[in-house]
Order: sequence, then structure tokens, then C-alpha cells
Amino acid sequence: MKKWIFIIFLILLIGIPSLIRINKRIEKEDKKEDTIPVTVTLPQKGNVIQIMSFSSRIEGVDQTFVYSDIPGRFLRFTVEDGERVRDDQTIAYIELETPGVERKPISVKSPITGVISLSPLGRGQPVLQRIPIAQVAKISRVNVEFDVPERFHLKKGDRIEVEIPSLNKRFKGKIKKASAFYNSQSRTQRIQGIIPNSDQEIIPGMFARVWVIVAEEVNVITLPPEAVIGAIDRFVFKVENGRAVLVPVEIGISSDSLVAIRKGLTEEDTVLIEGQYIVKDQSMIDIKEIQ
Repeated sequence: MKKWIFIIFLILLIGIPSLIRINKRIEKEDKKEDTIPVTVTLPQKGNVIQIMSFSSRIEGVDQTFVYSDIPGRFLRFTVEDGERVRDDQTIAYIELETPGVERKPISVKSPITGVISLSPLGRGQPVLQRIPIAQVAKISRVNVEFDVPERFHLKKGDRIEVEIPSLNKRFKGKIKKASAFYNSQSRTQRIQGIIPNSDQEIIPGMFARVWVIVAEEVNVITLPPEAVIGAIDRFVFKVENGRAVLVPVEIGISSDSLVAIRKGLTEEDTVLIEGQYIVKDQSMIDIKEIQ
């Protein structure tokens, strides 16, 4: 009996310390922090350009309607639609309605030199002084007009690019007039651009989409937009001693590929661009890729 008691005592004496050591090792392993795989990038100095597009319609650089000086009935046009006409050239005839009196037809003349667009008039149709019978435009250069939000401010001479979808082409031009005042109702600035049209392939009335640089920040810290998180207050996660550290930043303008960082980072920092939505401040990370 005493022998068995001695054996049990010996087992306990040896086993308990071993169990304690095993439990401590298990607890230590349980407390070991998991690392989160991430992709990072290095901030770069560069320029960020913000480009916006606006819808517009093409107009001739000098474009005007043609009216009859007196009312009457339409007789005929003397030119074809789309034809080039001269200043003071007769483009149509109308007749006066005076019962019992024969009068020669009255000519209607073009006020400027340009390409003419005729109204659809039939013989004998009434012609009123307030309704145009044609439109003439100079199209060696053409205009586009659009409105820019007041947070931007464009000026004469700024570059524009105009896309004409029906031609499947883009044309370079510049701003020839920028309103000095903003529209008090729409809070916009009226802009008029001009495009060379030496081949006269751009026709007044065509739909156009205008692309213009509305803002630019030069020689600033830049990041891909996906690196910045937050809707109102903006943050990034940067790497410090193997951990993700949440850092507030002040951002500037952005484009599709870059955002300007005005405050909060330097070129020496390393910033998360993948994994930034699953880490927390001070999370241990494992850098899988640098982009």
C-alpha cells in the first residue's frame, strides 16, 4: 500500500510541473497575433490633373439668322442648303400680297459670308418678319459653349479638347471667352471655346463633348485613390514596425488614377493599397507585394 502511495506521489511530482509548462506554452501560442496580408505602395511626387467633360452644340464662329425685311409669301430659294454664300448675296425671293397690284418679287439677302442652312419652306407659304427663313455661319472655325461649376475658374487661352461623336474624332482648341461673373442662379461660369475647322467637316448643330482641365496641383505627394479611406475625414494606413498605423491626411484634387496628398505623408512612407479595409490601427501585417 505504501508502495502505491509513493508511486502516485512520484507521478504527481513529475507530471504537474510538466503540465504547467505545457499549459503556458499553449497560452503563449494562443496569444500570438495573426498577421494580415497586404499590398503596399510608395507615395510619389508628381502632378495631379482633374479633367471634366461638358455637353455642348457646335455653332459657327459668326452665326446669324436671315429674316425678310417685309412680310409676304415665299416664292423660292436661289441657293442650295449647305452652299457657301457671300455677304449681301440674294438667297431667296418673296412676293407681296397687295390685291390688284403687281409687284416685282422682293429679294432676301445674306447678312454675312458663310455656309447657309435653309428653312423648310414651300411656295406660297407665309413669311413673317420675326421668323427666320435661313441661317448663315462662318465655319472655318467653330464655337462650343458650356457652363463650369463655380468651384473651378477657367480663363481665356486655356486648352480644351472637343469630341464629335458623329465624326468619331477629337479636335484641339482653346477658350476664347470666359465670363468674369458667375450665374447667380446656377452658380456656374459661362465658357466659350473655339476650334479650327479648316476642312469644314464640323457642322453647326452637331453634338459635342468638351474635355477641359479644370484644376491642377503640381509637385505634390500622390497616391492611388483606393489608398485613401473615409468619406468626410480622410485617412490612410501606413507601415510602421510591421504594423498598420492609421494616419489622417489632407487631400487635394483627384483624377481617375491619382489623388493629391497635401498633408500627412512623405515620400519615405509606405502605404497600404490592398487590405486597408480589413486591418485596424496597430494590426500586424505581412507585406505580400509592393506596387
